[in-house]
Amino acid sequence: MEFLDMFDGNVPSVIAIGIIMLIGTIGSALISNGYLSRMLKARGKGRTVAELAGRVDEMEKGFVPDLGDVLERMDGKLDSMQERMTEMERRLNYADKSALMGIIHNEKIHKMDRLRAFNNYLKLGGNGTVAEYAVNELVIPNRDYWIRVLDESRMKTQCDKYDGRIAEINGRFKP
Repeated sequence: MEFLDMFDGNVPSVIAIGIIMLIGTIGSALISNGYLSRMLKARGKGRTVAELAGRVDEMEKGFVPDLGDVLERMDGKLDSMQERMTEMERRLNYADKSALMGIIHNEKIHKMDRLRAFNNYLKLGGNGTVAEYAVNELVIPNRDYWIRVLDESRMKTQCDKYDGRIAEINGRFKP
């Protein structure tokens, strides 16, 4: 009785102890009947409490099953896609140069448009006989148009050799 003598005359403490004992009794009844386990299982979509706890532990450790295999497959696919993209860029560059060569050689197209096509051809890294033809037939006879085309073209170039090639072409003009 010594324990209860401590609470003699202290009604709120006795009520608090009674509520705690009632909650404990209800909780133990729920656990022993399996109601709490079924409720947690329903919330875990068919997983048991142990499975959910294991999954939480895995997530805390940063472990996801088969993640390494997934990342390896993704890396392989990315490498394959990069190779395809490089091949596509090469083919598009060739197609662009071919179209520009047609414009450069077509005498029915205005000289200004042909010079713009030649400028773009040089940006794509074009050179050789087409460039020689364009310099002799378009650039030198139409110096003023060429200077205008160069002034219009103030964007970044795609080819490192472009600036050197332009300086070489401009060096052919007689002072």
